Formats: sequence, structure tokens, C-alpha cells
Amino acid sequence: MVQSSLECEQDVRGAGRQSLDARRGGVRVEWGVTGFKRVLKTGREALLLAAVALAISLPGAAASAQPGDTPGTLAFFEPVRGTLDAANPVDEWTFDGRADQPVALLVTGDGSLDPVLEVIAPDGALVAANDDLDSLVRDAGLEALILPADGVYMVRVTRYEGRRGATAGEYELLALPGYADLVRREPFNGSESIWAAAGSGSVTVGQGRLRLRVAEGESRALAAPSDAVPLRDLYYQADARLSGAASYAEFGLVLRIPTAPGLAGQGYTFKVNTAGQWSVIVANQSGEFELQRWTSAPSLAVDTWALGVLAQDTTFSFYANGTLLGSVTDGRLVEAGTLGLMVGVDAGQEDRPAVSFDNVVITRRLGTTYRGMPLALTTWADADPARVVAELAQSGMVSPAPAHDLYINGRALDAADPASRFDLAGSERALYDDFILGASVVIMTDGESPGCGLLFRAQDDRNLSLAYVDTSGGFGLVRAQDGALTTNVYDKLSLNQPNPDRLVVIAQGERVTLYVNGALVAQETLAPGSGRVGVALLNYEDVVTRCLVGDLWVWPLVGAAGEAAGDE
Repeated sequence: MVQSSLECEQDVRGAGRQSLDARRGGVRVEWGVTGFKRVLKTGREALLLAAVALAISLPGAAASAQPGDTPGTLAFFEPVRGTLDAANPVDEWTFDGRADQPVALLVTGDGSLDPVLEVIAPDGALVAANDDLDSLVRDAGLEALILPADGVYMVRVTRYEGRRGATAGEYELLALPGYADLVRREPFNGSESIWAAAGSGSVTVGQGRLRLRVAEGESRALAAPSDAVPLRDLYYQADARLSGAASYAEFGLVLRIPTAPGLAGQGYTFKVNTAGQWSVIVANQSGEFELQRWTSAPSLAVDTWALGVLAQDTTFSFYANGTLLGSVTDGRLVEAGTLGLMVGVDAGQEDRPAVSFDNVVITRRLGTTYRGMPLALTTWADADPARVVAELAQSGMVSPAPAHDLYINGRALDAADPASRFDLAGSERALYDDFILGASVVIMTDGESPGCGLLFRAQDDRNLSLAYVDTSGGFGLVRAQDGALTTNVYDKLSLNQPNPDRLVVIAQGERVTLYVNGALVAQETLAPGSGRVGVALLNYEDVVTRCLVGDLWVWPLVGAAGEAAGDE
């Protein structure tokens, strides 16, 4: 067993925001000649490198952007790009907006850049801001942001902590109507289309339009795309106009059409008519219900219509020609469904009007730009590692070897004073580089924050990686190289609270992923290497602490050459 002395120091300076990133605040673990040191900090770490015995001086203030720069112009569907660094920590872009308009803004960065997004109203007030789209990514974004007034808006893209920040890199800024994931943008420029009539009615495509006509003897026609995917929260818009004269016509957008066979007549229908009115109905297995009776609106007294609907859970907002007509709330159809375009006539109407649609746009909620390991495991509590590994393999992100390489029923570590204890498992030749490592952890102590966890890629007490949980509800991920902390992550989350806790570590080259009780809590870049696995105890107080680690297993991953990454 390797023993390391432990020094505890707490400096409470306020509550930092919680996140899943090495740059966030929380408890910083410093590695020095005295072992681990816990320091409670606020904010996020400016650099991934932590102090080693000696303090690291903070970088000086970054230069500000040059005054007098003219903001760039931002338009829907047209991404713009820029670079943020110490010399240019902020860029500004402007766009024309309308009151009640739903917009989405997404900033994705590369390098170390941690972008921050701000939206400034025409009167100079801050409308909204975002740092991380969610806790797994640095990218910033705002979805279904409702603009408060007509006028010119400013979008400010900066890096976290602005001039005092330390991240840098290129970014891309994209503006979309409604949500941040563009599903479809169809101008009908070709002569063929995947849109087809559902049932009777005729669909033709030409001259940049889709024309939909009600069949003889029918009162309604519906066109839908053959490749439509079920959507729930979405923004859906289309332009419409009459083709030729008609005594009367109504037309509009249909959404959340159930995908089950025989249910094509159901869904929410937002429609307008040639009398300058709008209406909303919902049809389900119980019948058809009027959510909004025919109502006149000034924005509908035109001969062309730009229609839109924003669906957010059970709330639906309806737009025409840039104006919010109104909103309704209804919970009859809450599942995702397909969508379509509709045209209708009055019963007994002799003429068969055709309506031309174009500029169909569909966006859906993005939520995150994260792409990687599953966010949650359903098999996390399973004592059979084969089932846990099989679920991870289904994601396509890992390629496990045929069988596990190491299994240990249990290990116990004890400490009666502030100290850390490390105990390596397996033989001295059991070295692993790419693998999945799992174990259950029980912490027995009267202390407030002792921790227990797993060592991996351990070469000696100055070169190792460590994943752990503690009694205060936190988790940590640490990499030490020659006594220097090259990665140092700590955070607290509301996780399942079983007894024991279960940890799963996936090491693939320089990417290391940590699951605690089935939840993905950290994904960091750690220096790759080969080493042993083991168990660890971190005792920060003068109390008796025992770590019980059970069902410890290692499952090697298959490398590019088809060989297990690890040998014994």
C-alpha cells in the first residue's frame, strides 16, 4: 500500500456555480509534497494546470477590443465566424427583430474557447445571456427566445470572464427562427418533392412552390413529407398564397400528427382563411375540438401569408406576417408527431382553390451540442459487468474486448488521521491503457467530506489518475504527472443516493469519462498512458474513515489494431 500524508485547508470565499468542467469552481485538489490539499473556491479555474507545491500567479488583464469597431450583420441561416483571444475578447453582431418573434442563437467554439452569448435589446437592456448550453459543453446558446420589441438587436459574443479570461479560439454564430436545430428548410426549387398528398387532393411542385388542391367532393387536403420524423417541441413556418381566384379558402399548418396507423386525421391544425381570420383545432380519438374560434386579425388582411407556430410542451403560439396572433394551451396530444400543410373549403363549395406554399422551415429544440458517451446508463446498478459494458458498446463509442481482465470481490482501506491511502490491485504486470473500470464504493466515517474511489493508470504515487466520490455529495477526477495536477475536476450534483455508490471510468486515449450512479458527470482530457488500477481513500479530517470497494473489474477496450488495450 502506498501512503501519502494529507493536509486540509478550507478557504470559503462564496458559492461558485456548479458544472461538469475542469474550469469550474468547487473544491480544488492540489498535489504537493504533503499530498492532497482541499481549497474551496468560487468561479471556475482559469487554467487546467493546478499548482504544484508553489502557487501559480494569475495572468494579467487581457487587452480590450479596439473601440469604434463596427458590429457585423447577422441574418437567419447564415453563420458568421470570428476569433476571440486576449487581443479581441468580444465581438458584436446586429440583426433586425420584431416583438414576440421567437429566435434561437447558437455559438460553437473550438480550441480552448469558452464562449458567452448576450442579447441586447434596442433600448440597451440585456434581454438574455448564456454561458454553457448545458453542463456538458462549453458552447453557448438560447432557444425560443421571445424578443420584447421591434428594432435592432445586438448579439455580443465574448469569452468567459471577458478581458480577464484565459480561453481562446474561433467561433461560429448561427441564428435560426424558433429553435437551434434546423430540421428542414425547403424552398421547393426543383420539380420533384418528397411532399405528397395524404389521401385525396393533388400536390404539384414547380417554380419554387408546392401547390395543394382539394379534390372534387372533398373539403380538405393534406400534404406531408414522406421522410418526416416525429417532433414534439418545434417551430414550423411556411409562406402561403392563393393560386388563382377562389370564393373561399382556408389553409395552414398541421403538427403532432400521431404516427400510428389510421390516425392521420388527428393533430393540431393552425389555419387562416381568405376572410382575414385564424383558428386552431385539435383532433384526437375522442373527436375534434375548437381551441381558437375563427377570429379576425389585421395582419391577415393581405393576399400573401407567412404563417408560423411555436410548440413548447402543451403551449402553442401562432404567428402571421411577423405578428403574434395568440397562444393556446392544450394537453390532448403530448407525444411527438409528424406534420403537414393543409387546404380546406366550405361544404358545398363548387370551386376547388389551390394554395401555393414555399419557404417551409422547421426547427426543433437542440438542448445540447454534446455528442459522445450516453448521458445515463440503465444498467449502472447491475453486478454483472458484462451488461454494463454491453450497454456502453451499444452507443458505438467504445469497442470492448471479448471478456473482462480483472475482477476483485472487495478491498478495504482505513485511515485514522488526515491522510490519503492508495492500494493497487492485480499483479505488477497488470497494466492498462484503454479500458472500462467499475466498482462499488461505501464510505464509513464520522467526517463531513472524506472520499473514496478508484486509481487508474497508476505508475507511482506521483503519476496516477483518480476518480472518487465523497460524503458531501461530490465527485472528483484528478490526474497527477510528476507531482503536477494536469487535470483537476470537482463538483456536486443531485445524483441517485444508493448504498453503495457505483463508479464507472472509461479511458480511451486522452479522453476519460466518469459515471457516478449511472449519470455521466465528467468527460475530460487526461494524458494517456499505461498503468495499474487500484483503490483510494482521501481523509481530510482527524476522524476514522474506512473505504469498502467491492466488485472491482477491468474490461479492456480493443485498440485500432484489434488488440486489447492492456496486458498482464
